[in-house]
Amino acid sequence: MRDTLVKDVMIPIADYVTVKKEHNLTDVLLAFEKKRQTHGGHAHRDAIVVDEGGRFVGKVTIIDIFRSLEPNYRKVRREQKGYTLTDGFVKEAIKEFKLWMEPAEDICQRGSKVTVAEAMHVPEKSEYIKEDDNLEKALNYYVMGVHQPLIVKKGEDVTGVLRFGDIFEIVRERLLSCYPVGKK
Repeated sequence: MRDTLVKDVMIPIADYVTVKKEHNLTDVLLAFEKKRQTHGGHAHRDAIVVDEGGRFVGKVTIIDIFRSLEPNYRKVRREQKGYTLTDGFVKEAIKEFKLWMEPAEDICQRGSKVTVAEAMHVPEKSEYIKEDDNLEKALNYYVMGVHQPLIVKKGEDVTGVLRFGDIFEIVRERLLSCYPVGKK
């Protein structure tokens, strides 16, 4: 992992799904679908938010989309300071805050009304990594809980995205290379 650099695995920003703050969540999902259809393979599950000049301003991830489609999560987050995540806590929160209890039609309407600006996540310093850092550093960031995906920078410019699944593929390939095909 030390011999592979982030820039060798990252997805360049030009190849990533990008959206603008004024778009809505339906626009984000349509952008994911368009990328999947035009490039095949595994669909992107998050998008980069850019300003009018095409500069990085944030990201929208699966968790951001879910939290935005169910506005009562905001209430749970305000109330959860000092909590322990247990089965009982989750069951009680679902009941108390009526999480995901509204009909699917309401979710569809909400998806068209919630803007990217409302849903997006502005990364903290720990969510950035340099192109010339090695994958070991990136893996440690992920395992220790960074909000996915990592944003890759060269100097002050955002140049790409490093997804957890892409690091996993490198680890998987290396582990499997230790064993001849069909033997354990």
